[in-house]
Amino acid sequence: MKSILARRRALLLVWIWLAMIGGASADPVLVLYPEAPDPYRQAFDQIMTGIARTAERPVHRHRIAATTERAQIQDGLDPAEPDATVVILGQPMATLAEIRQSLDPHRRIFVSGINALPGQIPWPGVSLIIEPQRYLQTLHAVAPHIQIVIAFYHAQDQAWVPLATQAAHAIGLHLEPIAVTDAVSAVQRLTETLKTLDPQTTALWFTANTIELDSELLFPWILEQTWARNIVAFSDTITHAKRGFLFALSPDYLEVGAELGRRLHASGTQAKFSLTRAARFALNLRTARHLGLPVPDDLIRRADRLFPQP
Repeated sequence: MKSILARRRALLLVWIWLAMIGGASADPVLVLYPEAPDPYRQAFDQIMTGIARTAERPVHRHRIAATTERAQIQDGLDPAEPDATVVILGQPMATLAEIRQSLDPHRRIFVSGINALPGQIPWPGVSLIIEPQRYLQTLHAVAPHIQIVIAFYHAQDQAWVPLATQAAHAIGLHLEPIAVTDAVSAVQRLTETLKTLDPQTTALWFTANTIELDSELLFPWILEQTWARNIVAFSDTITHAKRGFLFALSPDYLEVGAELGRRLHASGTQAKFSLTRAARFALNLRTARHLGLPVPDDLIRRADRLFPQP
């Protein structure tokens, strides 16, 4: 018996030694991220923490200032392992182009920390835009009587429409997308919509880059219109839920990073750019009461933020 236990211990030590060797030799991840003020800096920090949690390899950070030139980017990349996977966070497309010119084309490159749709980015990665299915599932849980969702989206985000339409169809909802290009078109299209909207069956969804066209003008007016008519309204901005929308979803940056860290293990066609499923849920209980919606305890427990704050 003692000899069997000794052999098992020896085998266990070999396994541990092999695991340590494998971990030490794993190709690192080099994260390029912008120098930015809060809250952007905090978001990037959380994404990088999430990457480190699931990447299963060393993660090296390299901050890039707005004044950083191509040669300086290259200087930061040269000391890195030649086989290191590169992750680019939050750079505008112009800077992405500069970084792309600085990278070996044979490197594995991933992107995150940006609001982009599949097809808008040349590399695989994880967007900060949340999958439409998460919004619609949340809507169904909070307001199960809703059958129709009128979604206001920016015309430049046309690629989002089939994703949202498919997600709505999958859970038995009908989606009516309305494209807007500026604050004036948003007011005009919503005014037309309100003439025939039935609040007993229909909700309004304001996606990214819609209310932001002129938030000081649009949000108070939209809130006034929806509150007076008892219309369910939701968006992707927590402050909208805080100020009166029924709910909002926003990216969970730590989990976005964890998603990306797991994605680094993918290869070939599995390495693609996709929307995130990592969302934080904000719920306005006062608005729910105003709309006459019962809010089960389990739904309250699911909320990351409750308004008014308890």
